[in-house]
Amino acid sequence: MPDTHFQPTYSIETHEADPRRPWFNLRRLLVLLVLLGAAPLLVNEFLSYQRQRLDRLESTRRSIDALADVVADSSAQMARGVGRLLTAVAVSPLVLADDPPACSRYFKRLLSQQPDFLNFGLIGLDGRVVCEGTGVGANALLGDRDYFKRALESDLLTVGAHQVGRITGRTSVVFARPVVQEGGKVKGVLFGAMDLKSLAGSLRGAGAVPGAAVHLVDVAGVVLASTGEGVSPDSLPLTDTVLRDAIRARRTGRVAGPGGEEAGMLRSLQPVNFQGTGALYVTVAVPTARVVAAPTHDLEFRMAVLVVIALTLAGVGWVLGERLIVRPVERLIDALRHVQTGDYARALRQPVAPLRELDQLQRSLGSLVTSLVGQRFERDEALGALSEREARYRELFSANPQAMYVYDIQSLRFLAVNEAATVFYGYTHEEFMDLTVLDIRPAWEREPLLARLSRLGSQASGGEVRRVWTHQKKNGETRQVEVIYQPTVFEGHAAELVMVSDVTARLTVEAQVRALYEKLEYRVTERTQELEASNRELEAFSYSVSHDLRNPLGAVGMFGQMLSAHLGETADEQAQLYLARIEKGVRGMEQLIDDLLALAQVTRARLEVVEVDLTALCRDVVSALRELDPAREVEVTLDDGLSCEGDAGLLRRLMDNLIGNAWKFTARTPGARIHIGRQTEDVVGGAAVFFVRDNGAGFDMTFASRLFLPFERLHGEHEFMGTGIGLATARRIVARHHGRIWAEAAVGQGATLRFTLGPFSAGA
Repeated sequence: MPDTHFQPTYSIETHEADPRRPWFNLRRLLVLLVLLGAAPLLVNEFLSYQRQRLDRLESTRRSIDALADVVADSSAQMARGVGRLLTAVAVSPLVLADDPPACSRYFKRLLSQQPDFLNFGLIGLDGRVVCEGTGVGANALLGDRDYFKRALESDLLTVGAHQVGRITGRTSVVFARPVVQEGGKVKGVLFGAMDLKSLAGSLRGAGAVPGAAVHLVDVAGVVLASTGEGVSPDSLPLTDTVLRDAIRARRTGRVAGPGGEEAGMLRSLQPVNFQGTGALYVTVAVPTARVVAAPTHDLEFRMAVLVVIALTLAGVGWVLGERLIVRPVERLIDALRHVQTGDYARALRQPVAPLRELDQLQRSLGSLVTSLVGQRFERDEALGALSEREARYRELFSANPQAMYVYDIQSLRFLAVNEAATVFYGYTHEEFMDLTVLDIRPAWEREPLLARLSRLGSQASGGEVRRVWTHQKKNGETRQVEVIYQPTVFEGHAAELVMVSDVTARLTVEAQVRALYEKLEYRVTERTQELEASNRELEAFSYSVSHDLRNPLGAVGMFGQMLSAHLGETADEQAQLYLARIEKGVRGMEQLIDDLLALAQVTRARLEVVEVDLTALCRDVVSALRELDPAREVEVTLDDGLSCEGDAGLLRRLMDNLIGNAWKFTARTPGARIHIGRQTEDVVGGAAVFFVRDNGAGFDMTFASRLFLPFERLHGEHEFMGTGIGLATARRIVARHHGRIWAEAAVGQGATLRFTLGPFSAGA
């Protein structure tokens, strides 16, 4: 056996460590696992914080909504109390009388009794003060005030906006209402200017929500009264632009920040509802940070505790991992290095590992050493056997009767050729070794070959490839060959094994067969065109003859009627029989002509393919038959849901013929039955099979081949009337729909006519 050496295809030294993870080792992995174990606790704490935060925010929203409702209700009660006071004052005789001094004294006493008000007064219709309680504003012009104008337009309480009084010079909010004398005449407008400081009493209870800022504002968003933390100054517009925008838009309830996103403030806006004109609003706002401060502090504390615990466990894991895992694993790595160098004795001299799994790994290492010794022996034997097989393969290659060669796909030079190749091409083995694959190709095939090789690149194709090429022998003769390429590696070179079969004779025969086939195709096409032209001529002839027969046939019928009218009652029984036979023959001939015309039209008609409800169509046909023959009692069973695709007019004529055929041949059958449906099994070629079944006269299946031919009748005319054209027409209609029609019957047991429609049809 020749001396062989193992050549590894993979070396550990060539596999460099990943430079992206120089820090990653077993010690750090243990610490990372401990920290990852603590990660779920941290995530759980964070999720718990989120739930608490959302609950706290929602609870606070409900609280500020309730607070806004309470303050708005308190302010509404205050406004209604003012309204009742002004209503009582408006009907006072001193106010209704035309005595300004007495009226002023009355208002002065009233002002002393109502310390929350800065002034009471009466404004005349000309807008000037008639009387007031301070004694300094007589004849002052207040007609431009908004509350004065609105009070004249309504008989309800009117609330004005924030203002600085022209008489008192102090900030106030004015309540007003019209003064109406007897007879319904308006004398003027009664007003009461309330001090803004007195409005703070309606904001009691604001401390129920910690951190809340409560404001009472007018329709322009100016603060009339406020309480709580971080409130806006009185007599100035609200500093919170979100609430100001909501007041201008009359948008009450919960007020969100821009875009509806959660902002830094929780806000609620409620109107002060009272019976009158004008508007007051209550706003409540709480900073979000104030609401979630407690849950955030708890989260920070719990997170800090968990981090301390995780770091402690990581330190413990580092120490234990170093003693129990890392050092024993490093000793095992040293043992494997000894195995790699062949020092098996030192590889086995290892202390007992503290862990059972590592001890089992050490025992497995000992078994591995023993196995490696045995495998080395087996490898040497296998390499020897491989060398022997390679020698046999070379012998098979050389002695193969089929021309074969191996070439380098880079240099295109021949690496090996067998004896059959030297015989086929005419070159010696030595001459082949000096050639390339281009030298056995004619000039016109070298470019396609180079294009194929350029697509392969430096690698052989992935599998066996067959192709027909033209090869050139040494003497210049060219032959058509079928070439099979098989990728391989030959003596370290990327190569292709090529097997060559001479197919020149086969291709010649195939060309002759192809020429014969094309000639036969031409003859078939020519014959088909002749048959189509003949069919068109026959149809035209049938149509022409049918029309030409109508005139003489009409004359015969007309003269028969004239003869019958001429003879009248003088005609004997024999003459009446002759006349009846003439009329019957004319009717039969007319029916035959109609059937011939229908048969011709079926072939010429253009198909208009649509979805057809076959059940409804058959129902119409049966109804028409019952109207024509009302004395007949026939049990007709029609399945629901029958549908197909086809020409609606031709399918109507098809069902007229098939159902009319069943109707006719059950005329002499007691308890006649007709069933129209579709088979649920035995589908033909993927197409649905429809059928018309009856229990009528039936027929002998021996004559079934004549059933669909024109003018063929399986029953005498004395038994059943007819022209023999109906089923021929049905067959043509089915053929136009690329389908098939056939019949099954027995004499005296009825018949079943089945048909399919073509590839554009489908049963329901």
